[in-house]
Amino acid sequence: MLIKRIQKALSPELLKPEYRGLKHPLAGHCYVASEALFHLSDLTLYPHFIRHEGSPHWYLKDGRGKVYDLTAAQFKTAVPYDRGVRKGFLTKKPSARTKIVMRRVKISPRAK
Repeated sequence: MLIKRIQKALSPELLKPEYRGLKHPLAGHCYVASEALFHLSDLTLYPHFIRHEGSPHWYLKDGRGKVYDLTAAQFKTAVPYDRGVRKGFLTKKPSARTKIVMRRVKISPRAK
């Protein structure tokens, strides 16, 4: 349920300029979506990074290796998660864009 709320909170103005205008609504949101889930979830999750279909891509894994990829649907082919590398986010605290998503998720009437 939290994943769906985060996905619904993503919007075009949160995209960096190089990702604006892409056809799939989740394209370009992988970092922000992953960071939001990382900070909002009660699970212990680890950020991972891979280049897939020519683009950088972020997702999360838990301690058992289960993948949490909120934007996987943007790709035409399956992401080879086993080739990704564990990486830290760019900031310790939520980024400005992620804070917007987190506020939207927390104040959404569906979140109550």
